[in-house]
Amino acid sequence: MLLFVARLEDEALWSQLDVEISSVMTIAAGTKPGNHLEQYLNRSIQQLSPGYRKDDKERAETLKIKLERALDSALKVPNCTCLGKYLPSTNSMEYKTGYSNCYLNIMIFIETHLTITHDPQLLVDQILLYEKLQNISRKQTYASLCQGALLGLVDSSVNSDHTRTFAFFFLKLPQILAYMKHDDSNSALCLGLEDLLKYVSLIDSVDRKHKCDCLQEFLSQLVKSDLLTESQAIDLNAKRQSSRHAPAEPSQQQHLVIQANSTLPNILTSLEAPDKSIPDEMPNVFHPLMKSFQLIAATTAATNQLKTFSGKLISFNEATKPTVVDGSKQSHVQGALYDVTFLMLCLISQEYGIELVNTGQFQADSFGRSSLGYQWLFNQQMVLNNEEESYFERWAQQCLPDELGAKPMYLPLNGQTEQPKIDQLVQLFYNNGDIQTVQMGCEELCHYVPNVVEQTLAAWEHDYIGKEEVQKVADGICSEMFSLGVCSAAWLCSNAVGVDASGDSKVWAFFDMFLESKATQKPGFHFNNTERASMMVSIIEKMKSHSLGKIQDSGSNPALASKESCSSMFSKAFQEIMDMRILTKVVQKRLEMIFNMSGVTWICWSMIGELLKLNRRDDLSLAVQAAYGIFQVDNEQLTIALLRRVLPRLLSDPSHNSHITDPRGRSLAKLTVWCIASSLTTQNSYRADPKAKENPLRIRKRKRVRGEPDRDSSSTLREDNRPSKLRRLLSIPEDENASSGLNSALAATTSPLLVPQSSQLEPLYKAIASLMQLFASILSDNGQNSRTEFIYAFLQELLACGDAVSSSVLQFMPVSMANHLFSTINKNFIQDLALAIGQLESVVARRQAARALCIMER
Repeated sequence: MLLFVARLEDEALWSQLDVEISSVMTIAAGTKPGNHLEQYLNRSIQQLSPGYRKDDKERAETLKIKLERALDSALKVPNCTCLGKYLPSTNSMEYKTGYSNCYLNIMIFIETHLTITHDPQLLVDQILLYEKLQNISRKQTYASLCQGALLGLVDSSVNSDHTRTFAFFFLKLPQILAYMKHDDSNSALCLGLEDLLKYVSLIDSVDRKHKCDCLQEFLSQLVKSDLLTESQAIDLNAKRQSSRHAPAEPSQQQHLVIQANSTLPNILTSLEAPDKSIPDEMPNVFHPLMKSFQLIAATTAATNQLKTFSGKLISFNEATKPTVVDGSKQSHVQGALYDVTFLMLCLISQEYGIELVNTGQFQADSFGRSSLGYQWLFNQQMVLNNEEESYFERWAQQCLPDELGAKPMYLPLNGQTEQPKIDQLVQLFYNNGDIQTVQMGCEELCHYVPNVVEQTLAAWEHDYIGKEEVQKVADGICSEMFSLGVCSAAWLCSNAVGVDASGDSKVWAFFDMFLESKATQKPGFHFNNTERASMMVSIIEKMKSHSLGKIQDSGSNPALASKESCSSMFSKAFQEIMDMRILTKVVQKRLEMIFNMSGVTWICWSMIGELLKLNRRDDLSLAVQAAYGIFQVDNEQLTIALLRRVLPRLLSDPSHNSHITDPRGRSLAKLTVWCIASSLTTQNSYRADPKAKENPLRIRKRKRVRGEPDRDSSSTLREDNRPSKLRRLLSIPEDENASSGLNSALAATTSPLLVPQSSQLEPLYKAIASLMQLFASILSDNGQNSRTEFIYAFLQELLACGDAVSSSVLQFMPVSMANHLFSTINKNFIQDLALAIGQLESVVARRQAARALCIMER
């Protein structure tokens, strides 16, 4: 054991010793324990002279016992001959119940509805970590993933949800299974699908709701992806048909996503960026896109091609923005292409996030805003070939309302305006004239139309004009270019912030006029105005929903519709998740609103409060999984809040001691370790990818509301009401020399075992270091209570996570904490902890590990 800990001191000597250990293990191996070892010792004794045989035989017997004991200890270090890696044998995950799919169901919902555009590898990393933490079989994981996808199909309520859930089930789920199957065989997946067939009622419910045979089509997709063989798929389908309670109803809906996926390469090829001019046949390409745009967008999102698709749309939008409609066929085609691509990009931005249409040069607003979910903050990869950001990108970032409401817009936008052009447009729209008479480019029209709306609204509010005149202006704006109606509605949303839509507000009345505009088809126009008008109305309706803070499923904001507190609402939502073991769309909307109103710290404290209310082990196990799933919404920020705000409050206040007694304390420790492991796994996955910094979909993070900090500032630990002694304990040593200086004996015991490098000075690591310092302070009291039991449970769960996670956390363990643990904990735990500490590349850590092993042998 000591030699294993000391191997980092001399790698060459350890390699030589590794060879010797292999030879000794070969000698010790046999059909009966000690058989070859005894023969080897007897052979050595026979080679001695007769005079010394008696004494040496007794000595050999003693040597045999010691050697067997030493070999037994050595064999407790798994894979000691394979690069010296240690995987702790301690496994404190005691429950392996049927609740294991609760977390996976939540993850599948989040991936389907919030992060369908993201890299599947991130989800796979989290699933594999959970599989290891729960010690569940791969076939059970496969069955749970498919079950979660089927539950999503049952929960989907509107057409957009149907399309998205079908795209996930048929297109993205096979990708996820393919990522997981690299180190597995077809048998595990086949066994998992056989377990899935036991959920007959669930599969029948999906087939009845969507009038299709979903499982049969899903099996065919697995065969196409080489995840199953034809014979396996036929056998599984036969078992499904034999267990079916009702015959399948024929329908083609499930085939629409698959057909769209098969035609997607042709669509992307036909949308190659134009060089100089737009071909006249491009309307023939965009006509089918307009009719099935929602389907195409969902398909590209599920196959990680939405960024490419939106980039091609931006290229067309940029190429056509200078177009001046002058009456020629080419100008009409280009103007219509600008209008169509603008509307499509708006729909993508609203449904999947502005990030998908961001070229990278124009950054998001300083608040990094968005809604609940795995949303991302990143430096986007360039889509355009030039160095400038696109016009639509600037407009969407500055003007397009998102889930958090309207954005402040100040006129003039992007520079000065010319009043004669505004007056010209007012006359044009009022008289419903031909747009070719103004001789303005498409971009210029979008630039000036908010000024037209502003002056029209001002005239109406001062009673210079009536409602009929305003309606004429609204109809004129939407007569030929429906993107102008979207730009007008965006400005009205910004101007109507704080105005009640149910009153006699003229700004909202003006807004509603764009929803009631009638599409008129002009002769010779090359695009169907009805399709574009439908897209415009869909965009404007979502704008209004975002601006008024409405939840689509309930029709109104539940916090405003009732006097129920956020605490009560969150408690009901959390209990509903535990009861149903799945996150539904209604509950997700409720949590989204609470997140945006209360912030991560309040959410974290509320989740821990719900966990600590429970007493039964089964309920606590389920609550841990439910909370762990909700943490994935913004895992790093929630984990930092847990480590720096919630746990110090629980552990430093004696009134909370009863709340962290077992089994609640162990469940809290388990959740804490899981969240740390999840955050570290995401960071390690990002760092391990050499192209991660170029990939815009590699950093998992929820965007936050206005004013909410992107990182948990270290200043949060320096509140005025925090005791000064605790403030010092939560600080991190700045200099490695401080831990070994002759003038600072205290620093020598409070410094970490391994001083973090500059790359590790991130908020998550600072939070871990602060927590370890707090643990050291608690253990220094030399008492046994619920707080110390929580610390022991935390370390046990940490060691069960493996070497990668434990080393990242244990490097911040203070020396005084290690000394106390090694002198108080039991022998088996000393061995696991010492070997984990021995992995650290630090002389201090190895000395502590060697000291602990010596204590264990006494």
